[in-house]
Formats: sequence, structure tokens, C-alpha cells
Amino acid sequence: MVIDRENTLFVNNLRGFSAFGLLVCLMLGGCVTSVNNPAGVAHAEQEKLVVAGLSEELIYEYLLGDIAARRGNSSTAAAAMARAAELSSNLQITLRAFSMSMESGDYEQALELSELLESIDSDQQEHALALRLQALIALDREEEVFTALITLIDALPDQSELPQYIAQTLGRTADPGRWLAVTERVAAHFNGNAWAQLSAGWLAYRAGQTDRAQAALDRALILKPGWEEVALLKFSHLREGSDNEAVAAFAEDFLARYPDRVRLRLAYGRLLAEWNDNVSALEQFEKLLAHDPQNLDALYAAGILSQGLVLWDEAKSHFEVLLEHYPQEDRARLYLGQILSEQGEHDEALDLLREIAAADYYFDVQMRIGFVLSDAGRHTEALEHLADVTPKSQDEQVRIYLAREQVLRDSGQPEAALELLSAALIDIPDHPDLLYARGLVTAIMDRVEEHERDMRRLIEIDPDNAHAYNALGYTLADKTDRLGEALELIEKALSLLPGDPFILDSLGWVHFRRGDLDLALEYLQLAMDQRPDAEIAAHLGEVLWQLGNKEQAIAAWQDGSQTDPDNPVLKDTMRKYGQ
Repeated sequence: MVIDRENTLFVNNLRGFSAFGLLVCLMLGGCVTSVNNPAGVAHAEQEKLVVAGLSEELIYEYLLGDIAARRGNSSTAAAAMARAAELSSNLQITLRAFSMSMESGDYEQALELSELLESIDSDQQEHALALRLQALIALDREEEVFTALITLIDALPDQSELPQYIAQTLGRTADPGRWLAVTERVAAHFNGNAWAQLSAGWLAYRAGQTDRAQAALDRALILKPGWEEVALLKFSHLREGSDNEAVAAFAEDFLARYPDRVRLRLAYGRLLAEWNDNVSALEQFEKLLAHDPQNLDALYAAGILSQGLVLWDEAKSHFEVLLEHYPQEDRARLYLGQILSEQGEHDEALDLLREIAAADYYFDVQMRIGFVLSDAGRHTEALEHLADVTPKSQDEQVRIYLAREQVLRDSGQPEAALELLSAALIDIPDHPDLLYARGLVTAIMDRVEEHERDMRRLIEIDPDNAHAYNALGYTLADKTDRLGEALELIEKALSLLPGDPFILDSLGWVHFRRGDLDLALEYLQLAMDQRPDAEIAAHLGEVLWQLGNKEQAIAAWQDGSQTDPDNPVLKDTMRKYGQ
């Protein structure tokens, strides 16, 4: 072994250490097995017994390796610790020596240490085989890697651990594809082992070989039908592609055959919600709850989606069940408070919200109380309540501004709302949420130029803000003749946020204004299916009326009145057609 000058000085200094002093250092390093101290044996006597069992050479090699590692001399450290492992036959020292050898690039030495580990403790066979596999992979010995994998699988008492070993060894290499053929050979060797097929599929995905991965997972599902772990992996990687129909087809087919697979159904429901297919998403969560009625995630999802679809009774029921089984979930009380307020049960909502004592929800509770007071027509009290809330951050200050603005707007005070938002934008210039809110108010007030200025500024600040494109496009379609420009803006919004019901409503409205009633009806019906809303109902009814379907138009307006009877757009539309 070659030792540099600095380490030579270090070695010379080591020779002056007493055996006892070196032992103490070794014990502090945590790599000497402690000796039990029977009752009546003094501490000093125990130390003598331990010292007697250690050679000076072992202590020297261990300390040389330890301090060389601390000084960054990895090759010296690995060589010395490997000698300490051979001298001691100690499990922890051997493991440390293996790690140092791998780090220093001495893979042959690491391979020898993995063999030493197995000889030290036969119970460590699986661990030793896994370390051997690491060394062989580093040495790029394909046939020996294959043999080691076969031996490892035969040694595993629990085959479910196999993918973990594959992930820790082959999956973390710089080029996982290098070992894909080996893993597939192993899967072919164990052609009746579903875990081997799963491991091959996982590595194929890791290597970017999607077709080979899917084939391996299909074999796993044949061996173990209905295997949810495999289905989840396949579903996850299908999602990474752009073929939404393929993802949905796989999930629908699998869940039709195995309806009690809760985790896949939860993942599929969430994906549908991401796609803004809220009706289908709710259906999945309802089916999940049929199999697992107390599933916390599904109860929240079903409650929130029902609320968004204006299914107040269903939403209320989900959150009540949630609180029955999870009374600590104050977040559910926030949702339930909003639902009660929407149903006109304002006092009950306030009582429920005031039950929430968790400090984490204090600010949210105060905001919700303000909205409930406003819903109850107690607008002055709502504004006073919100004015008394002290923000702890700029985000909270923005939320207070927006809450107060909404109360002013809902109480028929758009001028005051506009004044408030203009002052807020002086306080916090160019804040996206404040710009958007002010743009909505100016649109309501038919101040198109001011609305466009704020929306253009918002798009400049945040070029991917779908809501800004949509708001400007809708305003231009509704209040100007710039219909081509409006269509372009709304289509841009939809490309950024596919399936959003409010953008679909805008798209339907601009097509109505352009005279394409059939296309307008298609988009507006789709929007209404996704989000029952009074303004969407107003637009849908108007298109139906123009198409001559007056009874359907009146039915649409009546549906809208049930969700928001005071909506100004709906009221104006119905008045326009004498309803």
C-alpha cells in the first residue's frame, strides 16, 4: 500500500497510542460490539476483557481507515478498513469497509468484502448477495450479475422484496437500460414468478422502454390477476403519455373486473378531476366509498366535487360522515360551513365554524365567517368582521382585500369594490389576483377599456394564466364586436386549462355571438354538465331558445335559478325573453 507523506506522519503518530486509548477511539466510532456487563463486574474489569480481545493491528488498521476517511483519502481509508474487516470478522466494520471500497472505486475489494460478510453471519445471506450484486454491476460483469440475481431471488423468503432490490441496484445505475436484458432473462428464468415480471417491467420503464415494460406487466397480471401494485405502475406510466383515452380505457377495464381496488380507483378519480371531468370523477369516488365507506381521501374528494356540482345535500352528507369518523378534521368543518351557508342555514354555519379551535385554520375560519355573514345579507357586519382580521403575511392581506371586495360586489356596490381594489394595487402593485379581481369588476361595470388594460397586464406578468385569457376573451365576445380576437383568446385559455367549464362556457358564448348555434350548444351543454352554474344556464337557455327549443330553454333557466336565483346575468336573460 502506498501512503502519502501526510498519512505517513499520521501512521507514525498512531504508534504512540496506547492500546487502551485506541480501543476507546474504536468504541466511540461505534464499530465494536459492546460486551454485556454482568452484575458485580466493575467497569474497569469489563474494559480489560474487551481490550484483551482486540489486537493492536486491528485497532491500528481501523483507526487508520477512520481518520484517512475523515481527511478525504478514500483509497487509503478503504484499504485499511478492509484489512480491519478481515482481522475482526466484525459485521459493522465489514459493512463500512464495503461502503468505503465502493466509494473509492475498488470494486474487486468490495466484491471480496461481500463474500466475507456472508461468511461472518449466515443470517446476512440476502444482504451479502445484494452487496455482491452492487459490486458486480460496478465491475460490469453481465453473466455474474445474472447468476447473482438468480441466487438472490432463490434466497428471498419474501418475493415482494425483489422490486426493492432491483430498484436499489440496477435502477440507480447511470444507464438502467444496460441491465434490462439481464432482468428480462431473469424474468424468463422465473417465468412463473409474478414479482420477477414486475421487476423487469419496472426497470424497463426506468430505461424508457415502454413497450417492453407493458409486456412484462401484462405477464405479471396474467400470473396474478387483479394485482393492484402492477395496475398502479401501469396506470402511472400511461399517464405520462399524451393518450388520455388509453389511460381511461385501462383504468375502466381493470376496475370493471376488480371493482374493490381502492387505490387505483382513487388515483383514477383524481386524474379525472385534473381533466375537469368532475361528473366522472365523482362517480369514481362514490364507487370507492361503496367499498370503503370511511376512506378519508374519497370522502373529501366526493364532498368537494359534489359541492362544485351544486349537489348540496350530497356534499353535506359526505362531510357529515367524514366528521363522524374523523372528528379532528377541522378542514371538513370549513367546507361544511360553506355548504350550510349556501343552503341558507347561516346561523348553523356560524356555530359550526366557531367550533374550530385549531390555530392553523384561524385565518381561514375568519374569512369563511365573513362570507357567511355576507350570504346572510349582513354585509356591514361582514365588512366590519373582515376589517378586524389582522394578516400575518402579504398573501393573507391579499385574501382580506379580495374577501372585502366580494362582499361589496355581492351587496351591489361595484364602485366601492373598484375603489378598494385600486387602493390595494397601490399597496401591492401588479399582484395577479388583485389585477384579475379588478378586471372582473370593471367588466361588470362595462368599462371594457379598463378591463382590457388589467387583463393585458396580467397576461404580461403571467403568460400562462388561463383565467386572464378567458376573462378578456369573454368580455370582448360579450360587449364588443371583436369576436375573432375573443375566440383566439378563449381557445388559448382552453389550451392552458383543458376541460374547464367556465372556459367552455366562454367558448360556447363566443360561437353563439358568431352565429354558430350548434357549436355553441355543444360547448355550453358540456360546460353545464361539468358545472351547474346560473350564468352558464343563462347562456345555454338563450342558445336553446334561438334554436327553437323554448321548453328546454326555460328548463335550463329554472335549473340555473335553483343554484343562484339572484344571478344578474340569468335574471337579465330571462327578462329579455319574457320569463
